[in-house]
Amino acid sequence: MTGNPVSATRAARRGRPRPALEDAFIPVLLVALVVVLTMSTDSFLSRGNILNVLTSMAILAIVSFGQTFVIAGGGFDLSIGGQVALHGVVAALVMAATQNILLGLLAAAVTGVLFGLLNGLLVIWLKVHPFMITLGTSVVATGVTLIASNSESVGGLPPSIAGFGVGRPLGVPWIVWLMVACFAISLFLLSVSPFGLRVLSTGGNREAARLAGLRVDRTTVTTFVIAGVFAAVAGAAITARLQSAQPTVGGELELFSVAAVVLGGSALHGGKASMWRTLLGVLVISVIQNGLNLLGVGDAWQAVAVGLVFILAMSAELLRRLSPVRRSRPVEPPSAGKPDAAKGTPAAV
Repeated sequence: MTGNPVSATRAARRGRPRPALEDAFIPVLLVALVVVLTMSTDSFLSRGNILNVLTSMAILAIVSFGQTFVIAGGGFDLSIGGQVALHGVVAALVMAATQNILLGLLAAAVTGVLFGLLNGLLVIWLKVHPFMITLGTSVVATGVTLIASNSESVGGLPPSIAGFGVGRPLGVPWIVWLMVACFAISLFLLSVSPFGLRVLSTGGNREAARLAGLRVDRTTVTTFVIAGVFAAVAGAAITARLQSAQPTVGGELELFSVAAVVLGGSALHGGKASMWRTLLGVLVISVIQNGLNLLGVGDAWQAVAVGLVFILAMSAELLRRLSPVRRSRPVEPPSAGKPDAAKGTPAAV
């Protein structure tokens, strides 16, 4: 009997034990933050402030969804911040030249695909850790952005784009709806589609996935392309909100996105991820920042608090590794390394 690697992965994920403490950590932390801030401020739970939290977290959430795919597949993308600025500038330059919003958005999407493709191909061709590859491409993205924009903001966008900056369908800022749409797409791809199972198998045990017939190199490249597309969406969204492109935006998004993904419960070494938990990780970071603003905490102390959030994220990863309920072994489908009965080759997905 020949096992199907995707079916085996799905079955393994359903039966994987999860430590109760790990599952409850982020929700409990979020509830505690809400209780403390509600008691210490007068406006935290007001409708206006809740919308403010959702609006401020939207860009980070969008890039974090893309980062989740990369980390789940065993990779790492430090170029996301640089990409956001680059794609935003590209969108603005095209819109300014053509006065066509659709062409600008399309140009940003194309550069997102190409940059993600560059990251993925360099990782699989050079066999160098993605940390180093994407650190280099992040510098390249920053340089290209400054060259393309002359180190200045890019204006002259079509007047109709102003509606995207202030639009509030059903009373909710449009950028929040954009975040919801990106989340729904990401959730489907990672948790429902066979692609998500291939990503988790690749991140869990690359060699076992290869022996099972999974196209691990293609999966790795695709995760970087997805991250590039989400960075393009974020860059275009920032350009629309500001009605201009700023070549210096996105400087810390790569760090915040990694912190959100790991804080949310994804394994930094790959093989385990959840979009819901990434969303919670982003929400925790945004609530902390919003609460500090409401309490009148200065920028210097806010930087200290954010640094502690990063340490907390890394500590959560360490605690998961030391948990009494060990993380299950990377998925090795029953047919791994065994020839397909009909074709004499490993089953391919």
